Amino acid sequence: MEQRATALHTYAMTSQIIWGVVALLCGCAIYLLFRSQTIHLYQWAVVAGLSSILDTLRQSVQHWQVSDFVRYSLPDGLYCASYILLMDAVWKGGKASRTLAVSFMPLVAITHELLQGAGLVRGTFDVCDLLCYAVPLLAYFVVSNKFFIHFFSITKS
Repeated sequence: MEQRATALHTYAMTSQIIWGVVALLCGCAIYLLFRSQTIHLYQWAVVAGLSSILDTLRQSVQHWQVSDFVRYSLPDGLYCASYILLMDAVWKGGKASRTLAVSFMPLVAITHELLQGAGLVRGTFDVCDLLCYAVPLLAYFVVSNKFFIHFFSITKS
């Protein structure tokens, strides 16, 4: 039974890492294809020698009608989800320290967005940004609590 629990844990951790990387790459792709070429990520890609590939890809999607939500908010939500998945997968501490580590960056982003809304920090408050930070964190708590309950019931059987 212990081998099954270990195999399930390894599978879950590997899946989280894969999905975390996929979310990160999707967020980067949206930034690189649909945002200004002045963003830092684009400049890093140019330094990495990817400018001709990016130019070709940007030209092939320039006629696409992409909503502001996809262009501006979704990448942040994907980065947030990526952070949550990756931190949860690699964190070695107990449940309390894992929760703190996983929650840290999303809570910083949520706080920053709320402070923008209050006019206390520079930037533009956006409800979509706020949701894109909060939804992955809330989903993590719902899913991880169900997973832990299910996982521990398997290991005790």
